[in-house]
Amino acid sequence: MSKHIFLDSSDLKEIKSWNKTGIIDGVTSNQAIMLKDGVKPKQFEKLVQAICEEMGEKPVSIELSNSRAGVADMVNEAKRLNSLADNVVVKVPLIPDTKKSALVIARLLKAKIAVNVTCLMTFEQMIISALAIKNSQKPSFISLFWGRSIEDEANYRSRSEFIIEHGRVGVGSWVNQHPKFITQEIIKFLNSNDNENIKIIIGSVRSATMVGEAFAAGTDIVTIVPDILQAMFYSQRTVETIKQFDEAWEQLQKQK
Repeated sequence: MSKHIFLDSSDLKEIKSWNKTGIIDGVTSNQAIMLKDGVKPKQFEKLVQAICEEMGEKPVSIELSNSRAGVADMVNEAKRLNSLADNVVVKVPLIPDTKKSALVIARLLKAKIAVNVTCLMTFEQMIISALAIKNSQKPSFISLFWGRSIEDEANYRSRSEFIIEHGRVGVGSWVNQHPKFITQEIIKFLNSNDNENIKIIIGSVRSATMVGEAFAAGTDIVTIVPDILQAMFYSQRTVETIKQFDEAWEQLQKQK
């Protein structure tokens, strides 16, 4: 199974720069990234089209703008996003306490729109998302937020007061103790159900070492912001070794 890196960005210049390297195979973005990158509302559609054109046939995931909207409005927005380019993938957040996300996804699949189910923190959310998109006719995705999942476990799922308040969610389990376990087990789940069109994305990556951990756990894709992608190149010993070799070449030129 092939592995891929997606760039988590809405900065067209940055996307073009990284696309030239041949390293990235897709782009993901969301409202927070666009806000950070200074995207204006009037620029939005043209920017999405420009990113999609730059990436060619590679997928570009764009998130629905308002989780509080009704099903019909979310579906209409998804159809508008899908109309911008052939390689658009619509990011649908898995909204707790409602079946709304599942209803939206079902309608998008009928319309043959590629979906990326996002904001996932637990193994159970990964299962429900995989089942929701199991009949997708296009390659679709389920996105586990690695860093935020760790925080979810530390701040909520492992705490007795949270367990008491959310009894139906259940007590802490070994599979949710770390996203590497979630990743490994959802791979088994997908393989047992022969879901070839579903790919796992790991997002919410806070460091280069998290990228390594995510791929070591078996994920298909890691989506990475530009500065962390650049950090993957780094090793202090590599810096020292290259310096040593450069200095050796300079000395070699002085030999008679």
